[in-house]
Amino acid sequence: MGFLSKLYFWKWIKLGKKKITTEPVVKKNKVLETLKKDLILRERLALQRTILANQSTFLAFLRTSMYFSIAGLSTRNLLEIERSLLIEIVFYGTSLFILIYGITNFFRHKRMISDNYKHIGDYQLEYYE
Repeated sequence: MGFLSKLYFWKWIKLGKKKITTEPVVKKNKVLETLKKDLILRERLALQRTILANQSTFLAFLRTSMYFSIAGLSTRNLLEIERSLLIEIVFYGTSLFILIYGITNFFRHKRMISDNYKHIGDYQLEYYE
């Protein structure tokens, strides 16, 4: 019993000697931190999905361009038309236009996505603007 009473006595003395701090105590809200981390993760995943969608769109432009170039190749060989050379040139021109448009579209959207990467999380807006 004597030992326990001494132990409580020393705890009581230590409680009386608390340091007085001038800094305000900031309590962290674990729920808000978890939600913030979850939102940041969702924003990062959304940007990754957007990057993949941009790549998929570029591949669709490339596929369409190749279809038109194959149509241009096969026009003269399969069809016996008077103006087959003109039709072939139109197909090649369309193919080239679609390819150039797809490449410019890809890089324009890639730049927009990388510009929006800095907006992930509220804390980064203060430092990057």
